[in-house]
Amino acid sequence: MSEDTRARLLRATMEVLARHGVAQTTSREIAAAAGVNLQAITYHFGSKDELVAQALINAVRTWIEPARAALTGIAGDPLRGLLDTVSALQEALDRAHEHFPTYIEALATASRDEAVRGRIAGLLAELRDAVAASIRELRDIGYIAAWVEPEPMAALIVAAGDGFVLHSTLDPDGHAPEPILRQVIQLLLAAAPGSRE
Repeated sequence: MSEDTRARLLRATMEVLARHGVAQTTSREIAAAAGVNLQAITYHFGSKDELVAQALINAVRTWIEPARAALTGIAGDPLRGLLDTVSALQEALDRAHEHFPTYIEALATASRDEAVRGRIAGLLAELRDAVAASIRELRDIGYIAAWVEPEPMAALIVAAGDGFVLHSTLDPDGHAPEPILRQVIQLLLAAAPGSRE
């Protein structure tokens, strides 16, 4: 029952955040949406701020996990792995689109909120490490050029992802994920030794 209450609080938090934003979300609204008493927030998470931080991180982790999984062992079939990653990212972005404003707001307030900043920074570092590991695999098998540095390239790709979230929130009709994600693959393939056109 305890895990069920935690899960309900996390889901309810994302629902309330989507409606009201980080600054306007209250403990009372979260508890009502989850169908639990107000004390459940303190009991399970210690504070509303910690609950909000965990809800945001859980949501972002859920969005990126399929793409991260697709990157694992990419050297076995690089092109298939890249295409699977694009497909997983596109599906995740479609599912997560309604929560983009909440994520952007969390990033904007993270400099003033230690709990959110630490968790988001950790999650982004984890994502950069996964992307860098896949790029390193591709470089080591000669699929992309030796001059590609895994960590900076991974940082560039993750930063571009955040930029996509921001721009697609401001102008949803002007930023379809599929052509942008395919362009990232084309850029990586263009860094391959020799021609792969």
